[in-house]
Amino acid sequence: MTRLKPEERFALLYVVVFLAGLMLAGYALGAGCLADGGLLSQSTNCLGMPTIPKFFDPTIVYWHGAPFLFVNDGNELVTWRLTNQLHPTPASGSNFNIKNQGDSDYDLMNYSLCDGCRYGVAAFKTGMLLWDAGTGNSPTFAAREFYQGAAASQAGAFTFMSGSQEYLLANGLPGDIGPDGTLYRFNGPADIEPVAGVDADCGIGDVVNGVRLGDKLLIGYADNWLHLFRVTDGGAAYMGKTQIRAFMGRGKTFSVRGNVGVSAFGNEAAKLWNLQDPANPVQIGSVSGAYFNSAAISGDFLFMNKGMNANAGRTYYLGGPGIVPMDQEFWSPDNPWNNHAECEWQTGAVFSPDGTALYLARYAVLQVIDFSACPPPEPPLFADGFDGGETSAWSATVP
Repeated sequence: MTRLKPEERFALLYVVVFLAGLMLAGYALGAGCLADGGLLSQSTNCLGMPTIPKFFDPTIVYWHGAPFLFVNDGNELVTWRLTNQLHPTPASGSNFNIKNQGDSDYDLMNYSLCDGCRYGVAAFKTGMLLWDAGTGNSPTFAAREFYQGAAASQAGAFTFMSGSQEYLLANGLPGDIGPDGTLYRFNGPADIEPVAGVDADCGIGDVVNGVRLGDKLLIGYADNWLHLFRVTDGGAAYMGKTQIRAFMGRGKTFSVRGNVGVSAFGNEAAKLWNLQDPANPVQIGSVSGAYFNSAAISGDFLFMNKGMNANAGRTYYLGGPGIVPMDQEFWSPDNPWNNHAECEWQTGAVFSPDGTALYLARYAVLQVIDFSACPPPEPPLFADGFDGGETSAWSATVP
């Protein structure tokens, strides 16, 4: 192999680094990398009726170590197995058959089934339903108990494990000792044992939903702030209100992946958080604008719904310095994948565990957005300073 003179090597290296910089910058922006992954379900008849499903709040639940996608279709829950995360397989669906409240059409307001849990909770306008997901290879909706009126003013509940014991944090169920929620040992749909009442001494009111980070729980309340609990041998202990504000009802605006979270609330700018210490969250970024109804984060990507418009999706890349807008043209209403029905707008989103897919509920459809090409891998270049012409492992820092 002919060796280049030092000045020729330097010039060539400069060009390569310059081109690599342009290439990586293009990858960071993810220009044109998103793709329509098709529909998992649709109900494009815009007439609102209990018998015409609509779609809300996709959630990932690990069942016996395997990921499943749960979706609220208005009055029932539907699940998909995520063996292939870009192409989920239908798994099961509930048949709760809870009577609607008056002429209301979509009354399932919230639900929780934690990783490793057997029992779930579904909050309806007319009451709270507890169900047994079974012990099989897929979660089921077999034995259940409906507590009429338990959720008349409550917006949700939250389940979690401490050791081998499952717990439920809720309002209004039998034995409620509040005032800001009751912690129950959750032994079955008809077997809940009150352990302690939550008293935050600040009128936080009803439990809505939450997330778990290690031995901490971030619980959304009706005051639209997240409150911190510590998991203990006897369940959980209240630690106080955090500085994170988000909506945790139907159309959640808080999402966590690893130790990074995103929150949005109303007209406030969306905020990115380092949650390595959930008791002391550190804001590490923000995105100006008003964001509603959807927030989802993966290791590299962020999705949010800007404003209240039907097609107001926004995507960002988190793999480079800062928060970089990515492929916003994908969300144009001129694209056919953004126009399935007149009643189409974002009602919740979650990324697949591997980050290759975004499962997006848009009221009339449940859609897969393909992120598998966003961005391509970024292996370091030139392992040996270019002496041998090897280009597979050399590192360059590109602003």
